[in-house]
Amino acid sequence: MKLVSDVGGTNVRFALAQGNAVLKETIRSFRNDDFATWYDVAKRYVSEAGDPPLETMAVAVAGPVNQTQARLTNREWYLDVREMDSLFSVRSRLMNDLEALGYSVPSLTDEGLLQITADFAPFGDQALVAGIGTGFNVSPVVIRPEGPIVPKAEQGHVQLAWRSRDRVSALAGTSDHGYETVEHLYSGRGFDKLWQLWSGASVGAAEAMAAEDLQMAEFVLHYAELMAFLAQDLTLGFLPGQGLHFSGGVARAVLTKGGAKAFRVAYSKPLALDTCSHVPVRVILDDTAALAGCAAA
Repeated sequence: MKLVSDVGGTNVRFALAQGNAVLKETIRSFRNDDFATWYDVAKRYVSEAGDPPLETMAVAVAGPVNQTQARLTNREWYLDVREMDSLFSVRSRLMNDLEALGYSVPSLTDEGLLQITADFAPFGDQALVAGIGTGFNVSPVVIRPEGPIVPKAEQGHVQLAWRSRDRVSALAGTSDHGYETVEHLYSGRGFDKLWQLWSGASVGAAEAMAAEDLQMAEFVLHYAELMAFLAQDLTLGFLPGQGLHFSGGVARAVLTKGGAKAFRVAYSKPLALDTCSHVPVRVILDDTAALAGCAAA
């Protein structure tokens, strides 16, 4: 039996898994504010699950992870593989939550995905997850019969492509906007800053989107076009013939709240290298996908 956990900024999820299959009836979610440490909530879950015999544990964390330690970025929660192994008498693994989503790709179903583009003919054995949330990064996936391989990558600090930069300059009304890297633009902070520059509104992007502001609806179309530029660049950079999968709160909001059509129009334009095919683009909607990724990992 495996214990899998997805540690987000607000909530932490747990489940039990057998092989690569998460036992859906065992999924539980807890509020982080109710516990002093991740270990406290983990012990609570295991106890309430009847102290099942555990062999391995995999935990995905929304924060920086090295081989043996992880830290949640918005609170003083630290995880250490050696302490996890000792406390639960298991072999443990820590990973970033985006890496976990990479491992989940082969198990994602239509119910957990939103198809954004036409279902282009897949090719090769590679896929890609691109997370636009608090920050930005990608998780390449190589799909193998024995299970996915998820190499590490750092795309957020790559310099912003000229096409996106020029479009931002036009929207912001100045070339001195400070968007130098991919993450500067494609992240929650980047989304909010560009909204303020473009609209001059006194309310933040989240408030405007929640209020279904008409000006925000127009802005979403512009940002969706920028996301399509990014998707074309990622298609050329990673050749994810099995699909590009967006995740994260910003990506989900833009592509489910009016931006999908504008994305499709911009994404359908010819690529810089005409020997590369477009790949299908989807949004991950399944909030438990990281648990499945932990089980697969």
